Amino acid sequence: MSAGAAHEPGPDHGGAPPSPAARPDTTRPLHILHIIPTLGVGGTERQLVQLLLRMDPKRTRHTVCFYTRTPSLEADLNAAGIRTIFFDKFAMRPWSFFARLRRTVRETSPDVVHTWLYSGNFWGRLAALSCGVRRLVSSDRGMVVRAPFAVRLYERLLAPLTLRLVNSQATAASLVEKYGLPPAGIRVVPNAVEEAAAAPGARDAVRASLGLPPEQRLVLLVARQSAEKNHAMFFRAARRVAAARPDVTFVAVGHLVDPGAMQRVLDASGAAASVRLVGEQADIPRWLMAADIFCLTSDREGLPNALLEAMAAGLPVVCTRFPSATEVLSGERLGVLVPVNDDASLAAAILALLGDDERRRAMGRAAREHVAAAYGWERLLREMDAIYAGLDARRGA
Repeated sequence: MSAGAAHEPGPDHGGAPPSPAARPDTTRPLHILHIIPTLGVGGTERQLVQLLLRMDPKRTRHTVCFYTRTPSLEADLNAAGIRTIFFDKFAMRPWSFFARLRRTVRETSPDVVHTWLYSGNFWGRLAALSCGVRRLVSSDRGMVVRAPFAVRLYERLLAPLTLRLVNSQATAASLVEKYGLPPAGIRVVPNAVEEAAAAPGARDAVRASLGLPPEQRLVLLVARQSAEKNHAMFFRAARRVAAARPDVTFVAVGHLVDPGAMQRVLDASGAAASVRLVGEQADIPRWLMAADIFCLTSDREGLPNALLEAMAAGLPVVCTRFPSATEVLSGERLGVLVPVNDDASLAAAILALLGDDERRRAMGRAAREHVAAAYGWERLLREMDAIYAGLDARRGA
């Protein structure tokens, strides 16, 4: 049970509570309520958890509300004394869910409500505004693909009240294009990753776990099962590479929503003999340290942590040319970009790197140095501290 489960908001007895946004006491830490659909092990959730674990509790205090139960990171927050509140959105009617979310805002009395991802941004801001909270931050982590009229209207109405944070220029551009949001209200704050720790013996141990000889080359993909990750492209490239290099095995790591469906896609590609589907793994750094090349075949992304983590591990990268990838892999020395859904180009790039050890090592070194300089946690903490400090300065105003 989460720490918040023992302190759930009580029944709403009516009456007008004091406005959480109008507290004059600026000597205490700024209290931020984060509203996010889930605390599962995805990239956004891990970014939030790691951010909160690193922030100075003397300056900011955090509560996290989530409403979809998955394998969860809440224990990490609770162990650090950060309260979490959970209730199941799908066990109640939409209006009951909103009432519960609203009671959570009232009971926690935050100075700021920071919402995450599409669902959190929609419901969380409505609940906050209905309780008098006027300091709103919303984080978008992926490109907007479509925006019905009602969504565009909602977003434009709330834009003057919301500081919008995105993790890539591509995501910012999609908010402007699809929602019609003013660029001045959007701030790009890229993700952060840790420096990769050494993993002695990982190379041989991973190969042994896959039943492969020590000399086998590994091409690694880390991505959950979803259409935009385009695993089919990865499998088709594996078939092409295997025809020329039987000493290469392609490994797909990541949560499989429907393993049977993924296996059928693999079988249809004709690459089953040269691909391993290993599902979700807790020790991703060990898999990165064991690989020879990292591959990402997504059609689109916000800013994938998997790409940054692979680069931090010193892996040469071959990646599809979606917009945010071009922001990270600026220049051929950092990685190879290939057209989206072009498995022939992907296979050719992988074969070229496998045939040039020096280029592969140099690319890995350059990638590691670039990520350490541009995507480290010290940078992200400075940016987020400045953002929250700006909101803190408005308390009691």
